[in-house]
Amino acid sequence: MAQPQRIRNILFDLGGVILDIDIHATLKGFYELGFPADLLQYPFNMSTDIFFKYETGRIDTVEFRNEIRRKTGVKMTDEEFDRAWNAMIVRIPKERTGLLKALSKRYDLYMLSNTSALHVTVFEKMYREAAGIPMHQAFKKIYYSHEIGCHKPDHDAWQHVIRDSGILPRETLFLDDNIHNIKASQELGFQAIHIHERTNLMNLGFDL
Repeated sequence: MAQPQRIRNILFDLGGVILDIDIHATLKGFYELGFPADLLQYPFNMSTDIFFKYETGRIDTVEFRNEIRRKTGVKMTDEEFDRAWNAMIVRIPKERTGLLKALSKRYDLYMLSNTSALHVTVFEKMYREAAGIPMHQAFKKIYYSHEIGCHKPDHDAWQHVIRDSGILPRETLFLDDNIHNIKASQELGFQAIHIHERTNLMNLGFDL
């Protein structure tokens, strides 16, 4: 698929696009630790609970762990909780980092990801191992929800990117695996492609 000529930027989601994730692995870890049912609904309970607060920077990692302990009543070490929370982070295939390197020669690359401080440490290490360079060298700018205080699909997340980077939505292709995020970005004027099993990053047919 040749990109429209006026595309100058590509704005990537991370999980499900560049990073392989397995939410069920984290839910399994939560279940094995003895979490109650209402905390086994992640990420569908993001709008009102402590996961949302953590992923938008309203509480830090220490507060997040302590809130989880208080809400679950489960006595667990930091390491036990972190292992379950990070279990969803699976891999970053080297072929994807190679594609990003090639794309960066033709487009300005950006990332907008709903994520948390604990996850960043893990997937940035994965990226360095796969690509041989730090993740921040592959993109002009990376926007993590816990740092910018905004969470997709809220329009504020994209508006923050627009203000900070100076990019124009009509000149920017947005890639995400969540259809709600795709629709929200299109409402703001972005060109967008929904990434899923049949339409993944490696078969989009970028004109390189």
